[in-house]
Amino acid sequence: MLLARGRFWNAALSKTEDAVVLSLLRDTLPEEYRELREMKIEVPLESWNRLQKHSRTDRKLLGGIMLDFTKHKDQLSVAVGSDRLFSELQSVVNDATLSLVENAVLTLAQVDVGAD
Repeated sequence: MLLARGRFWNAALSKTEDAVVLSLLRDTLPEEYRELREMKIEVPLESWNRLQKHSRTDRKLLGGIMLDFTKHKDQLSVAVGSDRLFSELQSVVNDATLSLVENAVLTLAQVDVGAD
């Protein structure tokens, strides 16, 4: 199931529905990023919250989290280092999160922060 799609990134639910697969779209990549054609990041649903939470923070932290979920570790630094690719990745992660919640794959939970 397609969750979100941007100009460069795609987010889809895996066939087993236990992970989100983030991949770069081959046909739309600028020429300077053609070596990233095979880039895929398969994030288990149990780790999606951590990825989404840090998608709007430091790119090094997000890249470090994604290292655990990709076979293309050498290419990840190029993808996260590019401002164009990184900003769209952030947007696709947020759109995919909304789609996961709308389709009841993920649920929102209230967290008790404690009494003041």
